[in-house]
Amino acid sequence: MFKLIKSIFRFFWRTLNFIRSLIVNLFLLFMVVMVIIALSSVSPEPTEPPIAAALHLVLDGQIVEQRQRVNPMAEFTNEMLGNTVEKEFDLHTIVKAIDEARTDSNITGIVLDVGSMPSTSQTKLATIGQALLHFKDSGKPIIAYADYYDQHQYYLASFADSLLLNPKGAVLMRGMNSRRLFFKDAIDNLDVTTHIFRVGTHKSFVEPYLRNDMSEEAKQDLAHWMDQLWQSYLTTVSTNRELAANHLMPEPTALLSRLKEVDGDGARYAEKFGLVDQLTTRTQAKQLLIDTFGESDDGSSYNSRSYGEYAHGLSNDEPSDNTIAVIVAQGAIVGGSGQENVIAADTVIAQLNQALEDEQVKALVVRVDSPGGSAFASELIREKFHQFQEKDIPVIISMGSVAASGGYWISSTADYIFASPTTITGSIGIFGMFATLENALAKLGINSDGYATSTLAEVSPFQALPDDVKQIIQLNVEHGYKDFVSLVSSGRDIALEDMDSIAEGRIWTGQDAVDNGLVDQLGSLNDAIEYAANLNNLDDYQVKRLTPPLSSRDRFIAQLFDSQIAGALESAIPNWALLKTVAEQAPAVDKFNDPLGQYSFCAVCDQM
Repeated sequence: MFKLIKSIFRFFWRTLNFIRSLIVNLFLLFMVVMVIIALSSVSPEPTEPPIAAALHLVLDGQIVEQRQRVNPMAEFTNEMLGNTVEKEFDLHTIVKAIDEARTDSNITGIVLDVGSMPSTSQTKLATIGQALLHFKDSGKPIIAYADYYDQHQYYLASFADSLLLNPKGAVLMRGMNSRRLFFKDAIDNLDVTTHIFRVGTHKSFVEPYLRNDMSEEAKQDLAHWMDQLWQSYLTTVSTNRELAANHLMPEPTALLSRLKEVDGDGARYAEKFGLVDQLTTRTQAKQLLIDTFGESDDGSSYNSRSYGEYAHGLSNDEPSDNTIAVIVAQGAIVGGSGQENVIAADTVIAQLNQALEDEQVKALVVRVDSPGGSAFASELIREKFHQFQEKDIPVIISMGSVAASGGYWISSTADYIFASPTTITGSIGIFGMFATLENALAKLGINSDGYATSTLAEVSPFQALPDDVKQIIQLNVEHGYKDFVSLVSSGRDIALEDMDSIAEGRIWTGQDAVDNGLVDQLGSLNDAIEYAANLNNLDDYQVKRLTPPLSSRDRFIAQLFDSQIAGALESAIPNWALLKTVAEQAPAVDKFNDPLGQYSFCAVCDQM
């Protein structure tokens, strides 16, 4: 009977698996046929010289250090179900496009459309802002328009020469805020026993499970670096708009008085007090852009080139025998491979092995944008960086928005470290955490009993944790912390006795980190690449982005979506453009998979 049931289930499983494989293969076959049809139906047209036009920069998606690979099946599913998924824009491609537009005689200016831009880290916005400032050297205008400007949108728009605002809109500035939920009472009410092991009075990740409010040390830490970020925001925007900081963001009493002067009209307030240059409806804004950049051939708008089209045609580096390899470490640090939106250790190591075996690679530049994660995975990645140094290949770190905890661990022994002034870094500490349910189960009349050959074998979520085991875990965490501090001490040439004032989970801005020795210099990714070239006396070099190795099947799919073939498909297949802009929804990833249960992670940093 059991064999019969097993055979039936096996038959159904094989049938379902066959149907799944059939659907996937039919979809791929359909794609191949569509490519052939599209290419055969597109006849070559005579190339016309590009017209002078403004670069239309619409940032209506997440700005990331590196875009995730597109999964066509997920896109197809989302398209069929009518799901919308947020776009991703590569930060460094945006900067490169702006830099190239500066010297491009066919680009007459930039129209900055940030009205749909989601919340973005100040460091990323500042990076784009610096490129816009450089663009202004060309004498070409930058015009920003939005119906409303939220705080982060206004920060980027402030770099424009002219800010336009809808008469029914407003500029919304509120300041910065970071709050967390605390669960101690809820945990007590559920009779769940939490076991916390940590080193560092400022390592606040575990506080929500131990307290009902933030500790004074954690609050001081938060206030220290958030005040710096907010001051940097005010300084940048007030400089761009040529306004005093207290005029830009007045005290509540002064703000209320000003609003009364304009009868509470947010748009009039923004114009009267210099936050924007002009109030224009959408129709008026279009006419202003036509007057500035010329009318399009069909008369429907102004002469413009979309950012997507322009970025697709950006020139690549000339081939060279000297290569500077660049790898992006973005997201939480976890073990294993194949996961998206995280730094999966085995995947990163596979990428690094490509560069390690390439004789043309003369330097490695690592762009870190991570709040940390698994201590074990962090060490695996850092040790792989060390293998480059053993081959006399320098490792240069470029910190993005966040390089804290495990993000700093992997950076700590690099040859040189760059950061932005508003980078969040440090948070040097380790913790371990799990819960047991013996009391909660006892309330339900459920008890655990059995036999174990040793106390260590009795560790279970269903019974109390033995005191000896608690001490063993705490010692293990303390050992991990000592390893972390020792790495930083030797890698940054900081005396071990001086580390207490820098470590213990304290969070620093990039500017702080330069002052206390955790970072060498303030600068961008391009600065890090240039430093790597100078370090090796390279007058001629190419920059190579490292990406995860792809199977033949995945490589074909990537080429299908990323190459010029997509241009032909766009004109031949209905809704292809929409399909291409849909990004795969990231699956929920268990960030906590360290084999020893040790983590170096900054939860507050992950929110910024």
